[in-house]
Amino acid sequence: MHKSTRLIALLAVVAIAAAACSSSGAGSTAPSSAPSTAPSTAASAPASQAAASIDPNSLLGKVIAAGEIRISTDANYKPFSFANPDGTYEGFDTSTAEETIKRLSTKLGKEIKIKWETPGWDLITAGSWGGRWDISIGSMSVTVGRAKVVDFVEPYYFDSGSVAVPKASTVQALSELDGGKTFCVGTATTYEQWLNGTLEIVDPNIVKAPTNPQVTALPTDNECIQAVAAGRTYDAIVANGNGLTDAQTSGAPIRVLAGPPIFTVSVAFALDKSGPDNKSLIVLLNQIVTEMHADGTLTTLSKKWFEGKDVTTKPT
Repeated sequence: MHKSTRLIALLAVVAIAAAACSSSGAGSTAPSSAPSTAPSTAASAPASQAAASIDPNSLLGKVIAAGEIRISTDANYKPFSFANPDGTYEGFDTSTAEETIKRLSTKLGKEIKIKWETPGWDLITAGSWGGRWDISIGSMSVTVGRAKVVDFVEPYYFDSGSVAVPKASTVQALSELDGGKTFCVGTATTYEQWLNGTLEIVDPNIVKAPTNPQVTALPTDNECIQAVAAGRTYDAIVANGNGLTDAQTSGAPIRVLAGPPIFTVSVAFALDKSGPDNKSLIVLLNQIVTEMHADGTLTTLSKKWFEGKDVTTKPT
């Protein structure tokens, strides 16, 4: 099939799926995936109809026109995303984003390039991006509060929170951190919300936070680990379990407390509710995430970056 014909057919399918998504409730936290096979009428859709179905002012229309998608990331969130000295990025989120946009380009029949943006996490989770970036592919956990300001794609992995203490600490259990102990967390994270008692997620096994925590919030989780390595004193760090384990294995002066996760959440790509209409792009992204789960791509990336651990399967 010629590229332009393929694009016309695809956009017709996207328009049908996006309309269905809209009519079924666009405010859901994770819109349903579009069918994996196109309706038989798609290939015969008139070019004018297909072109008109994708609003050039929609997010997908703007991405197609620009040949570029701006993705927010974190330059200091190893092993999820981190900047190399030469300015390139690596990590689980980075690799996932690159594979996603590669597949998006194939579906569109047009190369879409990535432009990385590095806004603060508090700005990303607050929504109202003002067109400064198009999508977050940066380990955003799905919460009730965030779903009010961003639209989520189907989850690409599942995140668990953990608690770590300085390597020299005598603390062995979470219960020993009650009563006004000091904690370091990444600002605007689910871990800060957990400590402050404001986290709204669906997890029947969420662990009760320590009492009267004294919280210091730094721009990212990893800055807490780096602060401890530099000599700053906290009783504990609350952060992503995989990130803490990776830091401990890499020689950081911390020790992850044994025990079950403090909570587990779904993690998904996010798009700004207040930005250009994003339904048609979400349809394609849901297809791609579903395909990457089915063909093992996400599992392979997870095992590469998390020392053989698969975080892409929802815990039971």
